Amino acid sequence: FLLERVGGASAFVRSIERIHKRMDAYILHFGDTWRAMPKLTLNFGIRWDLHRPSWSKENLNSFFDPTKPNPGAGGRLGALAFAGTEHGEASFGKRYPEDLYKKAFSPRFGFAYSIDNKTVFRGGYGIFFSQPFYGGWGGGIATDGLTANPSFSSTQGGLEPAMILSEGFPQNFQRPPFIDPSFANGTGSIHYRGFEGNRLSYSQQWNVTIERQIDDNSTLSLAYVANKGTRLPSGMAAINTLDPARLSMGPALFDEFEPGQAELHGVPAPYQGWAEQMQGCAPSVAQALLPYPQYCTPLQAVNEMAGNSTYHSFQAKLEKRFSSGMFILGSYTLSKHLTTSNHAHETQLGWTGLTSQFSPYERHRNKSLSHDDVPQVLSVAFAYELPFGPGKRFSSSSPALNRIAEGWAISVIQRASSGVPIWVRSGQCNVPGQLRAACVPALRDGASPFAVSKDSFDPGDGRPLLDRAAFEPLSRFEQFGYTGAGPRVLNHRLFPYTNTNLSVYKKTRITEKVNIEIRFEAFNILNEHHFNTSGQFGGLAFVNDLSSPNFGNWNGAVTNPRNLQLGMRLEF
Repeated sequence: FLLERVGGASAFVRSIERIHKRMDAYILHFGDTWRAMPKLTLNFGIRWDLHRPSWSKENLNSFFDPTKPNPGAGGRLGALAFAGTEHGEASFGKRYPEDLYKKAFSPRFGFAYSIDNKTVFRGGYGIFFSQPFYGGWGGGIATDGLTANPSFSSTQGGLEPAMILSEGFPQNFQRPPFIDPSFANGTGSIHYRGFEGNRLSYSQQWNVTIERQIDDNSTLSLAYVANKGTRLPSGMAAINTLDPARLSMGPALFDEFEPGQAELHGVPAPYQGWAEQMQGCAPSVAQALLPYPQYCTPLQAVNEMAGNSTYHSFQAKLEKRFSSGMFILGSYTLSKHLTTSNHAHETQLGWTGLTSQFSPYERHRNKSLSHDDVPQVLSVAFAYELPFGPGKRFSSSSPALNRIAEGWAISVIQRASSGVPIWVRSGQCNVPGQLRAACVPALRDGASPFAVSKDSFDPGDGRPLLDRAAFEPLSRFEQFGYTGAGPRVLNHRLFPYTNTNLSVYKKTRITEKVNIEIRFEAFNILNEHHFNTSGQFGGLAFVNDLSSPNFGNWNGAVTNPRNLQLGMRLEF
């Protein structure tokens, strides 16, 4: 079937056949273990990481250069630069914009001390660097000015087609490349990679542990585990944002320049022809006051590393092995996680309202509980080798029957944890978009955010879980410039989580080097459902927009239902 007539279409036209993306790393590591005393063992080492930023083999990529004069913006700083040196004055001069970071030295130290023949005291400290991060899905490579995305629309209400496919794709568009530093002016289509983006994020990790052998088959472990993250991927330091001090101008910030207008409300046009050039956003007063008014984007670096975090936990673990082939492992964790960052692709979480909620001029307000902080986790794992086959309690005189019966085992894992924190926003927000700040309502002093008890909540009775009256009134957000007084994440939690997984499996030796494993697994075998979406990119199962008429109502999201699977694996 060939569709001859279409109502509209668009296509991605490339001026290049391939973009060979590259990224590499060089790592050196030295370490040693030294038995300093009969009861004391030391472990120490140092590692050096060198990660080169991503680049295109043929220098077919472009990015924003905040230091380059823009000829199409009256010489203002901030222009599109093209990688390498082969693009004339538009060339950046290097394959990538980042400065190469060569100081990623990370020492590690650990010790183990035997207090007696059944008790060991362990501890350690180390620094661990990560690889470079690039928010989004392009690996840091963009092709602005090197590609085109022309579109063609039908006319006469769709009666006249945009194109006839049998006649080929229309050719009445300008061909790329467009090697011009001003190419992205007036739009939001420009890729920003910060010059310091290769200064790798790192964590400092430390722990102390006491392990005690209770008897020949039981072990107890108590530990304190912590870490501090520095220069983590974040989404809170955009450079093209409006200074909150400008909010004193009031609603005049929304007023727009007319073509050719040199001044509005005492604010001069950034350069001649600016209002006509702004096609991606309105030429408003707020836009004119930005550091880079020629761009509609906040210029959020895809490799921004401005986040930090702290994590402290107490962990307990008990292991018990029984002579009957049964094994039990129980663990409990009590922890707290504070952060200004939550995810490696932080810039992709903006649609949830979770990130970038405060102006970059108020970055300190981003520090709060992590959106996926779970302070208490209890897990019990049970494994049992079924007593069938040679040498077991139940054995048969038939070799064939023993072959079928031997090697079966069953395992069960039960997990229970606290609920994730709540975060609330207001979709009603009377501020210019150039402020790059969402409205975050505060909880009234001493108030509970819940309209009903979580234990008695029933989505069928129409009552919301969250109480609108517990937060500052929505009318405050009608005031120009008000963005709320609340924290990024509340210290109140949604429903706890429980889950039971079952696995039944059999491993059979075929030959000396070949095994076959048959496995049946049931995830959430009890088919428990909980009103949360923990781990789903910061989403909540309840409407958390204070301005919505459905605020506090269940949005239909629940945890995953029972999942059964049967598999076979051949090992050789």
